[in-house]
Amino acid sequence: MNIAVMKASQSTIKVTGQLLTIIPARPSPESPTSFLWNGGYVKACSIIPGTEESTEHVMVISVPGSLIEPVNPEPTFIWFWNDINSDQFQEIKGGQSTWQVRQDALQAACDILWAKAVKTKVPLKFIAQVSPSDADMFPYRSNDGTLAIISIEAGHLLSASKGERITTCPLCNTKVTNIHAHIGQHILHESMNTPEKISLKELVGDALPCRFCSCSGLPECAITIKVPTSGTPDWETKCAYRHTFKYGFADHGSKNNPCCNVPLKCGLCYPTLPPEPGKTSHKVPVAFVSSVWCYNMTAHILSEHKEYAISGCREASVPLPESVWESMELSELEQASAGILTECRQPSHKGKENVPTSGSHSLKRSATASAGPMTSKCVCTAIKPLQTARTLLV
Repeated sequence: MNIAVMKASQSTIKVTGQLLTIIPARPSPESPTSFLWNGGYVKACSIIPGTEESTEHVMVISVPGSLIEPVNPEPTFIWFWNDINSDQFQEIKGGQSTWQVRQDALQAACDILWAKAVKTKVPLKFIAQVSPSDADMFPYRSNDGTLAIISIEAGHLLSASKGERITTCPLCNTKVTNIHAHIGQHILHESMNTPEKISLKELVGDALPCRFCSCSGLPECAITIKVPTSGTPDWETKCAYRHTFKYGFADHGSKNNPCCNVPLKCGLCYPTLPPEPGKTSHKVPVAFVSSVWCYNMTAHILSEHKEYAISGCREASVPLPESVWESMELSELEQASAGILTECRQPSHKGKENVPTSGSHSLKRSATASAGPMTSKCVCTAIKPLQTARTLLV
């Protein structure tokens, strides 16, 4: 098999195999740790239907070829190693020679695979989950029993998501079926000065909280967006709690899930330029730019675009372009479902002097809010200085 073809992100190749049971060993205290194959394979237990008994079998897993990273083991003789128990190698035919691979090589392969998974946005369901009958055999461990080959970032995400998606809120520890809408409600409560009805073990970030984890100021939570001329916008972030979602659906909202906290391309930071002479539009290269979560737009404008007015927050300023307002406007359903107090809800701008009146309004908002020829003197910054930091472990 061509390794390059197998590892390509567009490859449809799947690789099926078993997990080796490997034993840590060091020929001397100064030598790096290596792992030796003891001739066995990781096993799992299955319940026999209709009984309370179980049977043990060798695990067989199948993963996409793009999530395979080859390593080159070296042959070795068991009697070379003084710190191993030869009884652990009884499954080796002949009982003399086996394969060894250094721990740092395995860790490097692990890091490469996780970086690839992040870059290509691999769904968590594509990552195999293993429940061995002998927990000492997998995950692989050092001689002292600690985990030997791990990705800390991947561990945070997978432990929080239970292998599917996050179901436990990192703020209130509540089990939820829609973490996006749930954390959105926490963020709205904070931004709308509405007290929570439940106690939080962690507070929402003070400035521009991340939609996925609600933290503020973490570099990995910075989000960028690319808005094509036609089609669905694309976004990127390295937040450990990120999960995929359908932008179009989240942008519209629904009766059961009115939360519309999507990343926006601020029309004040990136205004639509007037058409070039003789043309009907001004074409600009489509590229990723800094983005602001919809629920953070008010705070973003108050901080970064001080010349613009926002009803209820800053009145004596330049009128806010209607297209920008419509991109950040919250529906009554959206606020009511989050339990926002009536007196704390976003003021209506219809009929106000700072925003031209318009026809009927729907839940749909555009990913980019054009400010027309009116430009901003401020620079867009989607991330504030670190104000709230907390562990991402739940």
